Amino acid sequence: MRRLASALELSDSVRDQACQLFRSAQNEDLLRGRSIEAIAAASVYGACRCNGLSRLVGEVSEMARVTESGVTNAYKTLNEELGLPAEPVSPSMFVPRLASDLECPDEVRQRARTLAEQAEKRGVTTGVHPAGFAAACLYKAGREEGRWLTQSEAADVANVSTTTIRNHCDVLQQFDNVQRADCATSASREIRAQSSR
Repeated sequence: MRRLASALELSDSVRDQACQLFRSAQNEDLLRGRSIEAIAAASVYGACRCNGLSRLVGEVSEMARVTESGVTNAYKTLNEELGLPAEPVSPSMFVPRLASDLECPDEVRQRARTLAEQAEKRGVTTGVHPAGFAAACLYKAGREEGRWLTQSEAADVANVSTTTIRNHCDVLQQFDNVQRADCATSASREIRAQSSR
């Protein structure tokens, strides 16, 4: 686990939490019939989730040399049996890291984060792949700012398909259209109110 935490550049406190989580799994006899490596990787992933760190299961599984499904299943077991206090991961949490991976300028990163946060407030991100949605926000923000980020580049850093990026971009476009309509309605109400005075 120390090697995995080091490879993922996690702090000592997160590493220690992962070790404690693994020990708890051992004490609760959750290792029986399961891969020790998968439980170790799931412990690291769980510690990341509990601390609000945006890590993909794929990232952790790749570093741990365990299948993604093995880590996912082990994490589900840990979460169900130990009741981890993990918060849901939101797309806005992934924007800074993905923007860094894509070497996006600050304007694109800030616009993407705004898009993600607005979508979260409206509830359109419920049930979506958070990293995929964040990558779509970066793609859309890049297009708006004149940086021609490709769907393929965005999909690669988020470990999703280009179809996922396109689908999330469609949702973002619909969301934009609704926002513009709301602004136009508010503006026309203000104009009518001022003219009736």
